[in-house]
Amino acid sequence: MNKISVPQTCFDLLSKEVALERVAGFEGLEHLKLANGEDGGSIQIYKGEGIEKVTLVDLEFNRGGVPFPHLKNELALGAQLFQITPDFSYKIPIWGINGHIMKNGDFPFDTDLSFGFDLVADYEFTMEYLEPFNDVYKKYWNHPDFKRVHLDDTTTWVRSYISPVFIMVETTLDKANTVYDLCSEFIKLWVRIWKEAERKDETFKEAQKRRILSQYSGMQDTDRTAIMLKEIYGEESFSEFFKALI
Repeated sequence: MNKISVPQTCFDLLSKEVALERVAGFEGLEHLKLANGEDGGSIQIYKGEGIEKVTLVDLEFNRGGVPFPHLKNELALGAQLFQITPDFSYKIPIWGINGHIMKNGDFPFDTDLSFGFDLVADYEFTMEYLEPFNDVYKKYWNHPDFKRVHLDDTTTWVRSYISPVFIMVETTLDKANTVYDLCSEFIKLWVRIWKEAERKDETFKEAQKRRILSQYSGMQDTDRTAIMLKEIYGEESFSEFFKALI
């Protein structure tokens, strides 16, 4: 079966632009165990200037695969996630991409920027950074290697916070290079925002953090993948996953 390595590819791309170093204190996540005691993959965490965490998640489920109800009950062999969480003192969004490695060779995934501030109230930011990205966004929404997943297939909670550049598609593992190209474009956008961001005051930082924490708190209870991971890894390990992200 074809291989895909979204977290490592994204890390390599970001490392060309940002100096990153390993974050101590999360060593226990580097060798995960499933609820049944089998090996379950790893999570690695880095940081950099203006970046709270860069999280690489490579999860491995049991060899036979685990059926995921929201993925047509197809068997998933694992999941991958890459996320950049900024220092919320800056007006910088989170960027993340996550997907499932399916036994049948499929790779459904989604990617988005998560904002701790209101884009509607910040017309200048939206037009400066997101409007020029529109052609890239359209390219991958309509790419022949991808099959678009309609928004009515997402949860109400997801639709409450997704951004104008949210993409959710189905592809196959042999189209990994197209996925990597998409990641490269999102990282270019994120790095541009990061380079031009200025530090804000403590009030702004706390407001951003409060909104993002609310988003992720809701995800723990409603995200369909999160619900499955809780069953696969157990409650204790699952709670540590979210600490690795935010």
